[in-house]
Amino acid sequence: MISPVEAWTARCAGLAEPDPAAVLGWQMARLGEAVDHARGHGRFYAAHLEGIDARPLASPADLARLPFTRPADLARDPFAFLCVPQAQVARVTTLSTSGSTGARKRVFSTAGDLARTVDFFAHGMRTFVDAGQEVLILLPGDTEHGLGRLLQAALARTGVRSRIRGAGWGARDALDAARTADCLVGMPADLLCLCRTDPGLRPESVLLSADYAPPCLVEALRAAWRCRTLTHFGMTETGFGCAVQCACAEGHHVRHPDLLLEIVDPATGRQLPPGTLGELVVTTLRNEAMPLLRYRTGDLSRLEAGPCACGGLLPRLGRVEGRRENELPLGNGDFLSIHRLDDLLFAQPSVRAFEAELERTEGRPRLVLTVDAQGPLDRDAVAASLPPGLELAWRPSGIDPFASPGKRRLRLLPSI
Repeated sequence: MISPVEAWTARCAGLAEPDPAAVLGWQMARLGEAVDHARGHGRFYAAHLEGIDARPLASPADLARLPFTRPADLARDPFAFLCVPQAQVARVTTLSTSGSTGARKRVFSTAGDLARTVDFFAHGMRTFVDAGQEVLILLPGDTEHGLGRLLQAALARTGVRSRIRGAGWGARDALDAARTADCLVGMPADLLCLCRTDPGLRPESVLLSADYAPPCLVEALRAAWRCRTLTHFGMTETGFGCAVQCACAEGHHVRHPDLLLEIVDPATGRQLPPGTLGELVVTTLRNEAMPLLRYRTGDLSRLEAGPCACGGLLPRLGRVEGRRENELPLGNGDFLSIHRLDDLLFAQPSVRAFEAELERTEGRPRLVLTVDAQGPLDRDAVAASLPPGLELAWRPSGIDPFASPGKRRLRLLPSI
């Protein structure tokens, strides 16, 4: 059956069924409106687009006439992006940046922006759960208009019950709650910890979201729990939702009514053809509070243009393979990231959780791994896969990933 997200896209575009050319034409019309809205109501784009003739915008290639928007721009002056009166803002989300300045990005949403996210979630979740079933939402935070609450509202709209992770929950609390749920939604490392603590759990489906999902982790969940395990990619800047897999797991079906995606060369900014790995760039099409034009995400992925096995014909987003800002230099021309470590450590069947710190001792990089393993650990295999010249130290520990909610990071410690 065709992805529910593609069927929803067709309805938004006023079509009886998804048609790539017709959907693209509808998107280009929305893009022109988004550019006019951003330029006419926001201080940042009024200056950023000064002297640039943005019209006509007939294809994604025409986006190259517009300059990129960078996370640093958003952190420098978030209010310069605001395109509605503050009284119309229903939610403000504050995000830390990866830099050393401590600058923070603020993302504004109107009630309409949040409603469109709920709409996307409601259709995306049809792949995972049916009316009358129950979802356990194991995402961090339970705040008004937060990710968990928006997902809960979307599920309620389709007759699905849900429960959100409680404040102060540990892995055991989450595992107890998971025993009665038909579907689990959570961060990849959290759910792997549950899986390797109780491989006998039998949810019908699992949705991994809010962080990088290594292929080895996805396969470990599928094999142990014998359930459909799929992934979702989203960003706070895009209203949380962006793209989600269908049951065929052949790429992610994109939130086309609200987003236009590009893949560019990270070094040159040149647009890349479908199937080529590069940096994901996002343009919002219907955001009221904070439109973003050609926003460089730092995430590495590719666009898939061929048909999906579900029958979908619209472009899909491939696997998100990491994030450039998470790469820390080792001083020898090589880099290390938490995503690279996830690929290595989570491939070890005994590893339930780990934390990583990078430090320099007398100029030499040293990686300290604190690992919760419930069986033999092949340290030599891990060491052999790491960059040469990197000193490695191991610390055993009973880590509970639920105690430190949020995206995983490789911590950089001060030099000694």
